[in-house]
Amino acid sequence: MPKIKNLIDKNKLILYLFIVTLAFLVFALIQREPQVTIKPVNDARMKETVRLAQENRDLRERLLKIEPAAPVKIVTPEQPAASVDSLPVLAVMAAGNRIPFEVIYEDGAWLRPAYQPYWHSRQGQWSSIPDRIQSSYHRLFVTPWTESLWNETIHQVGIAELNDKIDLPVYDDEPANTIAIVTIRQKITDVLILNNQVLLLGTPARSGLQIIALNRQDLINSISGELLAHNDNQNYLFQLATPDGYEVDFNNAIVNF
Repeated sequence: MPKIKNLIDKNKLILYLFIVTLAFLVFALIQREPQVTIKPVNDARMKETVRLAQENRDLRERLLKIEPAAPVKIVTPEQPAASVDSLPVLAVMAAGNRIPFEVIYEDGAWLRPAYQPYWHSRQGQWSSIPDRIQSSYHRLFVTPWTESLWNETIHQVGIAELNDKIDLPVYDDEPANTIAIVTIRQKITDVLILNNQVLLLGTPARSGLQIIALNRQDLINSISGELLAHNDNQNYLFQLATPDGYEVDFNNAIVNF
């Protein structure tokens, strides 16, 4: 019996030592700071991440230039200017005065482009889809000549690549006297004016581009003294019409006297 008791006491001692040792190890593990292994990021992967982030920012900016940020209905008002007392086309044809014009450029086979490289969103300034749609509705574009206004017009129409072939005249050595008019699919044969309503008569066609120029002084001379004194910036209604009196398109332009 003493031997058995001694054996049990020894086993208890070993068990106690094991429990104490285990507790010590657990305590040591709890108190020990965790080891963090930092693996170096692959340089090529970092460059690719930066590239994708920049590409994402660029695409978001381009998208905002192309279309509205949210789905909306856009209607651009195109009513004639309030100061223009618009008469029927036939009335202008009957009572209007003919004024001279110069044909600056003409191409009867020209076809309107559906898309131009400079309308791409990377170009920014002319990439707005609503603006492109609005321009496509029109066959008549009028601008008093300045380099910036003319540059904007030819990009809107889609004829910027023809700029080197277009030589606008300068009347009386004064560039501001030049009124540039671009017509699409209609050949202008006569220009009539009655007060500040300018009628461009021509024959419609299935293709073609024509650019003509008017002298601002011819417009000014057609305005009565009362109207001329009213405002130095006169609103003109330019109308593109057929020879039998049907309006095809119109454009409001402000001509600085």
